[in-house]
Amino acid sequence: MKKEIRFEQAAKAVAMTASGVGSRASFRLGSVLVHKNRIVSVGVNSYKTHPVLATRTQWPFLHAEQHAIIRQGLDNCEGLVLYVARVLKNNDLALAQPCNVCSDLIKEVGIKQIVYSIDDGGFEGYIVS
Repeated sequence: MKKEIRFEQAAKAVAMTASGVGSRASFRLGSVLVHKNRIVSVGVNSYKTHPVLATRTQWPFLHAEQHAIIRQGLDNCEGLVLYVARVLKNNDLALAQPCNVCSDLIKEVGIKQIVYSIDDGGFEGYIVS
């Protein structure tokens, strides 16, 4: 159990670190996809677009969640866990609950659990149904 807790903390830290890499300075979000305590994909918010998103929304800029999913491959996400973190300019954590477009994609590709940062500096999560 201790190993899983340490890994979860590490995955959250990677998502927080990735949030500083994105090209959207006011929206610093990062995400990681995890399979059996192994990070398999990392995503950040970006002004880049992707054809997959053009069919889903009129605002096709990549969100961190979408970026991680697309990098992993839409057919390779079944049963994975997604960690998402939003870091403010003062380095405090903020709410990073996936938007409706991201939530739909998450369900479609079969991700089993989401863990995201919240305004009090912690993390919450839920099982995707």
